[in-house]
Amino acid sequence: MDQKDTRDFNEEEFLKKVEQAARKGAGGGGWANTLVRLLPTILVVCLLLVIGARIKAFGNGFSDFFHFENGAGENDLVVEDQGIFGYTAANFEEAILGDSEKLKKLEVFQQEVSDVSTVTDTGFINWSIFTKNQLITYNGTAVYTVDLGTLSKNDIIFNEEEKIITLKIPHAVQEEINIPEDQIQFGATDGGLLAFGDIKMTAEQAAEIQAGAREKMEQKLAADNCQETADRFAKLSVWEMYSPIIKGVAKDYSLEVEFR
Repeated sequence: MDQKDTRDFNEEEFLKKVEQAARKGAGGGGWANTLVRLLPTILVVCLLLVIGARIKAFGNGFSDFFHFENGAGENDLVVEDQGIFGYTAANFEEAILGDSEKLKKLEVFQQEVSDVSTVTDTGFINWSIFTKNQLITYNGTAVYTVDLGTLSKNDIIFNEEEKIITLKIPHAVQEEINIPEDQIQFGATDGGLLAFGDIKMTAEQAAEIQAGAREKMEQKLAADNCQETADRFAKLSVWEMYSPIIKGVAKDYSLEVEFR
Protein backbone atom coordinates (compact mmCIF):
# COMPACT_ATOMS: atom_id res chain seq x y z
CA MET A 1 0.00 0.00 0.00
CA ASP A 2 1.33 3.31 -0.95
CA GLN A 3 2.04 5.71 1.84
CA LYS A 4 -0.35 8.68 1.72
CA ASP A 5 0.85 12.31 2.04
CA THR A 6 -0.31 13.38 5.45
CA ARG A 7 -0.47 17.12 4.20
CA ASP A 8 -4.02 17.82 3.06
CA PHE A 9 -4.58 20.29 0.13
CA ASN A 10 -6.69 23.30 1.28
CA GLU A 11 -8.33 24.60 -1.90
CA GLU A 12 -10.09 27.54 -0.24
CA GLU A 13 -6.91 28.91 1.28
CA PHE A 14 -5.13 28.54 -2.06
CA LEU A 15 -7.78 30.59 -3.87
CA LYS A 16 -7.51 33.38 -1.29
CA LYS A 17 -3.75 33.61 -1.84
CA VAL A 18 -4.21 33.78 -5.60
CA GLU A 19 -6.80 36.51 -5.23
CA GLN A 20 -4.52 38.54 -2.93
CA ALA A 21 -1.64 38.18 -5.35
CA ALA A 22 -3.86 39.29 -8.23
CA ARG A 23 -4.96 42.33 -6.28
CA LYS A 24 -1.34 43.31 -5.59
CA GLY A 25 -0.46 42.92 -9.25
CA ALA A 26 -3.48 44.91 -10.40
CA GLY A 27 -2.74 47.65 -7.88
CA GLY A 28 0.87 47.95 -8.99
CA GLY A 29 -0.13 48.16 -12.66
CA GLY A 30 -2.75 50.88 -11.90
CA TRP A 31 -0.20 53.24 -10.29
CA ALA A 32 2.18 52.75 -13.17
CA ASN A 33 -0.53 53.51 -15.69
CA THR A 34 -1.63 56.60 -13.74
CA LEU A 35 1.94 57.87 -13.55
CA VAL A 36 2.35 57.48 -17.30
CA ARG A 37 -0.90 59.38 -17.93
CA LEU A 38 0.08 62.23 -15.55
CA LEU A 39 3.65 62.57 -16.80
CA PRO A 40 2.90 65.21 -19.53
CA THR A 41 0.91 67.30 -17.07
CA ILE A 42 3.72 67.13 -14.54
CA LEU A 43 6.24 68.26 -17.14
CA VAL A 44 4.04 71.23 -18.20
CA VAL A 45 3.61 72.33 -14.57
CA CYS A 46 7.37 72.19 -14.01
CA LEU A 47 7.97 74.20 -17.20
CA LEU A 48 5.49 76.88 -16.11
CA LEU A 49 7.18 77.11 -12.72
CA VAL A 50 10.54 77.69 -14.41
CA ILE A 51 9.11 80.35 -16.77
CA GLY A 52 7.36 82.05 -13.86
CA ALA A 53 10.65 82.29 -12.00
CA ARG A 54 12.34 83.79 -15.06
CA ILE A 55 9.59 86.36 -15.52
CA LYS A 56 9.87 87.41 -11.90
CA ALA A 57 13.62 87.72 -12.30
CA PHE A 58 13.31 89.98 -15.35
CA GLY A 59 10.71 92.17 -13.65
CA ASN A 60 9.77 95.32 -15.55
CA GLY A 61 12.35 94.66 -18.21
CA PHE A 62 10.52 91.55 -19.32
CA SER A 63 7.14 93.31 -19.33
CA ASP A 64 8.62 96.16 -21.38
CA PHE A 65 9.72 93.66 -23.96
CA PHE A 66 6.06 92.88 -24.67
CA HIS A 67 4.96 96.54 -24.45
CA PHE A 68 4.36 98.25 -27.80
CA GLU A 69 3.87 101.96 -28.46
CA ASN A 70 2.49 103.40 -31.67
CA GLY A 71 4.16 106.79 -32.23
CA ALA A 72 2.32 107.53 -35.44
CA GLY A 73 0.52 110.50 -33.94
CA GLU A 74 3.82 112.25 -33.26
CA ASN A 75 4.39 112.76 -37.00
CA ASP A 76 3.11 115.63 -39.14
CA LEU A 77 1.12 113.34 -41.40
CA VAL A 78 0.30 109.63 -41.08
CA VAL A 79 -0.11 108.23 -44.58
CA GLU A 80 -0.91 104.69 -43.42
CA ASP A 81 -1.19 103.27 -39.90
CA GLN A 82 -1.08 99.48 -39.53
CA GLY A 83 -0.93 99.35 -35.73
CA ILE A 84 1.68 96.94 -34.40
CA PHE A 85 2.79 96.20 -37.97
CA GLY A 86 4.09 99.75 -38.34
CA TYR A 87 3.05 102.92 -40.10
CA THR A 88 4.05 105.23 -42.95
CA ALA A 89 4.41 108.87 -41.95
CA ALA A 90 5.49 112.17 -43.50
CA ASN A 91 7.32 114.95 -41.67
CA PHE A 92 7.26 118.32 -43.39
CA GLU A 93 8.66 120.42 -40.57
CA GLU A 94 12.06 118.79 -40.63
CA ALA A 95 12.40 119.17 -44.39
CA ILE A 96 11.32 122.81 -44.44
CA LEU A 97 12.96 124.08 -41.28
CA GLY A 98 16.15 122.15 -41.93
CA ASP A 99 16.68 123.94 -45.23
CA SER A 100 15.76 127.30 -43.76
CA GLU A 101 18.53 126.96 -41.19
CA LYS A 102 21.05 126.45 -43.98
CA LEU A 103 19.81 129.15 -46.34
CA LYS A 104 19.02 131.92 -43.86
CA LYS A 105 18.36 134.69 -46.41
CA LEU A 106 17.00 133.91 -49.85
CA GLU A 107 17.58 136.50 -52.57
CA VAL A 108 14.32 136.88 -54.48
CA PHE A 109 14.64 140.07 -56.57
CA GLN A 110 17.16 142.58 -57.88
CA GLN A 111 16.58 146.01 -59.33
CA GLU A 112 19.13 148.26 -61.01
CA VAL A 113 18.80 151.91 -60.01
CA SER A 114 20.80 155.06 -60.68
CA ASP A 115 20.93 158.75 -59.78
CA VAL A 116 22.72 161.76 -61.17
CA SER A 117 23.98 164.32 -58.69
CA THR A 118 25.38 167.77 -59.45
CA VAL A 119 28.35 169.04 -57.51
CA THR A 120 28.88 172.80 -57.51
CA ASP A 121 31.90 174.80 -56.40
CA THR A 122 31.08 178.53 -56.27
CA GLY A 123 34.70 179.58 -56.09
CA PHE A 124 35.93 183.07 -55.19
CA ILE A 125 33.29 185.19 -53.40
CA ASN A 126 30.52 183.23 -55.14
CA TRP A 127 31.04 184.95 -58.47
CA SER A 128 29.52 183.02 -61.33
CA ILE A 129 32.65 183.36 -63.40
CA PHE A 130 34.46 181.29 -60.77
CA THR A 131 31.67 178.70 -60.31
CA LYS A 132 32.33 175.13 -61.42
CA ASN A 133 29.84 172.27 -61.90
CA GLN A 134 30.30 168.51 -62.27
CA LEU A 135 27.82 165.70 -62.81
CA ILE A 136 28.28 162.42 -60.90
CA THR A 137 26.27 159.36 -61.91
CA TYR A 138 25.76 156.66 -59.27
CA ASN A 139 24.75 153.19 -60.49
CA GLY A 140 23.58 150.74 -57.84
CA THR A 141 21.68 147.52 -57.27
CA ALA A 142 18.82 147.02 -54.87
CA VAL A 143 18.58 143.46 -53.56
CA TYR A 144 15.47 142.07 -51.86
CA THR A 145 15.68 139.01 -49.61
CA VAL A 146 13.44 136.77 -47.50
CA ASP A 147 14.87 135.61 -44.18
CA LEU A 148 14.00 131.91 -44.02
CA GLY A 149 15.86 131.61 -40.74
CA THR A 150 12.82 133.10 -39.03
CA LEU A 151 10.53 130.23 -40.06
CA SER A 152 9.10 128.05 -37.30
CA LYS A 153 6.62 125.20 -37.03
CA ASN A 154 3.89 127.78 -36.46
CA ASP A 155 4.41 128.91 -40.06
CA ILE A 156 3.52 125.46 -41.43
CA ILE A 157 -0.22 124.77 -41.70
CA PHE A 158 -1.64 121.35 -42.65
CA ASN A 159 -4.92 120.81 -44.44
CA GLU A 160 -5.34 117.04 -44.60
CA GLU A 161 -8.79 117.29 -46.16
CA GLU A 162 -7.62 119.29 -49.18
CA LYS A 163 -4.06 117.92 -49.00
CA ILE A 164 -2.46 121.36 -48.93
CA ILE A 165 0.56 122.57 -46.99
CA THR A 166 0.54 126.34 -46.43
CA LEU A 167 3.85 128.00 -45.64
CA LYS A 168 3.73 131.50 -44.19
CA ILE A 169 6.81 133.63 -44.88
CA PRO A 170 7.92 137.17 -44.01
CA HIS A 171 7.70 139.92 -46.61
CA ALA A 172 10.70 140.64 -48.80
CA VAL A 173 13.16 143.09 -47.30
CA GLN A 174 15.32 145.51 -49.27
CA GLU A 175 18.97 145.33 -48.36
CA GLU A 176 21.18 148.41 -48.48
CA ILE A 177 21.69 149.58 -52.05
CA ASN A 178 25.10 148.52 -53.27
CA ILE A 179 26.98 151.21 -55.23
CA PRO A 180 30.34 149.82 -56.40
CA GLU A 181 33.14 152.33 -56.77
CA ASP A 182 33.71 151.35 -60.39
CA GLN A 183 30.07 152.16 -61.13
CA ILE A 184 30.44 155.83 -60.16
CA GLN A 185 30.89 158.00 -63.25
CA PHE A 186 32.31 161.53 -63.03
CA GLY A 187 31.37 163.92 -65.80
CA ALA A 188 33.47 166.74 -67.19
CA THR A 189 33.79 169.92 -65.14
CA ASP A 190 32.33 173.07 -66.67
CA GLY A 191 31.60 176.56 -65.37
CA GLY A 192 32.39 180.20 -65.59
CA LEU A 193 35.06 181.90 -67.60
CA LEU A 194 37.57 181.85 -64.78
CA ALA A 195 36.61 178.44 -63.36
CA PHE A 196 39.70 176.34 -63.87
CA GLY A 197 40.60 172.81 -62.76
CA ASP A 198 38.52 169.97 -61.33
CA ILE A 199 36.35 170.11 -58.26
CA LYS A 200 38.17 168.89 -55.18
CA MET A 201 36.23 166.94 -52.50
CA THR A 202 37.23 165.41 -49.21
CA ALA A 203 36.28 161.81 -48.36
CA GLU A 204 33.58 163.08 -46.01
CA GLN A 205 32.08 165.29 -48.74
CA ALA A 206 32.10 162.41 -51.24
CA ALA A 207 30.38 160.11 -48.72
CA GLU A 208 27.74 162.75 -48.01
CA ILE A 209 26.98 163.21 -51.71
CA GLN A 210 26.74 159.43 -52.19
CA ALA A 211 24.35 159.14 -49.24
CA GLY A 212 22.13 161.74 -50.86
CA ALA A 213 22.19 159.80 -54.13
CA ARG A 214 21.24 156.59 -52.30
CA GLU A 215 18.28 158.36 -50.70
CA LYS A 216 17.04 159.45 -54.13
CA MET A 217 17.43 155.85 -55.33
CA GLU A 218 15.18 154.69 -52.49
CA GLN A 219 12.52 157.14 -53.60
CA LYS A 220 12.71 155.86 -57.17
CA LEU A 221 12.34 152.24 -56.02
CA ALA A 222 9.26 153.15 -53.99
CA ALA A 223 7.75 155.02 -56.94
CA ASP A 224 8.28 151.98 -59.16
CA ASN A 225 6.51 149.68 -56.63
CA CYS A 226 9.58 147.50 -56.36
CA GLN A 227 8.52 146.24 -52.91
CA GLU A 228 5.32 144.72 -54.33
CA THR A 229 7.30 143.19 -57.18
CA ALA A 230 9.80 141.73 -54.72
CA ASP A 231 6.97 140.17 -52.69
CA ARG A 232 5.56 138.47 -55.77
CA PHE A 233 8.97 137.02 -56.57
CA ALA A 234 9.39 136.04 -52.92
CA LYS A 235 6.31 133.82 -52.99
CA LEU A 236 7.33 132.34 -56.34
CA SER A 237 10.93 131.67 -55.28
CA VAL A 238 9.92 130.00 -52.01
CA TRP A 239 7.29 127.91 -53.80
CA GLU A 240 9.80 126.76 -56.43
CA MET A 241 12.27 125.81 -53.70
CA TYR A 242 9.94 123.94 -51.33
CA SER A 243 7.36 122.44 -53.67
CA PRO A 244 9.67 119.58 -54.77
CA ILE A 245 10.47 118.92 -51.11
CA ILE A 246 6.77 118.64 -50.24
CA LYS A 247 6.19 116.32 -53.20
CA GLY A 248 9.14 114.23 -52.09
CA VAL A 249 7.65 113.80 -48.64
CA ALA A 250 4.03 113.24 -49.77
CA LYS A 251 3.39 113.31 -53.52
CA ASP A 252 -0.36 113.88 -53.13
CA TYR A 253 0.17 117.15 -51.25
CA SER A 254 0.63 120.60 -52.80
CA LEU A 255 2.24 123.76 -51.43
CA GLU A 256 0.85 127.25 -51.07
CA VAL A 257 2.92 130.24 -49.93
CA GLU A 258 1.39 133.15 -48.04
CA PHE A 259 2.71 136.13 -46.10
CA ARG A 260 2.37 136.28 -42.35
